[in-house]
Amino acid sequence: MARKTKEETQATREGILDAAEACFHEQGVARTTLEMIGARAGFTRGAVYWHFKNKTEVLVAVIERVRLPFMQDLDRAATESRQTPVLDLRSVILSSLDDLANDPRLRNMMEIMLRSDSSADSRILADLQQEGFRDGLERMARALRRAEQLGQLKPGAHPDVVARMLHATVLGVLHGAMVEPELMDIRRDGRLALDMTLAAYVREGVFTPGSEPTPL
Repeated sequence: MARKTKEETQATREGILDAAEACFHEQGVARTTLEMIGARAGFTRGAVYWHFKNKTEVLVAVIERVRLPFMQDLDRAATESRQTPVLDLRSVILSSLDDLANDPRLRNMMEIMLRSDSSADSRILADLQQEGFRDGLERMARALRRAEQLGQLKPGAHPDVVARMLHATVLGVLHGAMVEPELMDIRRDGRLALDMTLAAYVREGVFTPGSEPTPL
């Protein structure tokens, strides 16, 4: 058999992850097996095992594929060479909410990550959620510490506290949209909630509530 090219190998891996996302969303993490993922992707079980040792590795890869770009954008918002950390952070969060609102696949991933039960697989997912929570929170806090240095926060607004409130605001909107999608709109309510939270801690004039996000 001819050896696969790097591009073909990557395409196979992405196909497995696409299939895993669909299976995790439709069946739940606990009920999904590697055999199911392979069948959904159109590959043999051996092909799946060539790329991943077990289902946990697949789950981690599925989550990282979505989480990594968001974390990289948060890192950019905290860059010390920039003078607009509040605008940058707002832009990253709003862009992420827009992506979730417009991309059914991303919404499916959100639902996978927010679901929970008593299974061992869900405990693994909870550990991954906790890791992502802490990573995102620290990056938000870093951007807000920069904002504090630039005098963009109100007196007494501690960057770590503001980061926690922003994080809680975003998670609340996402959970509400998952539970009651007819009542809670990710884009509309996410923008309102984010700007209300920022206005409580950010000096007037630093950003304009309701405005379109400023590209990084």
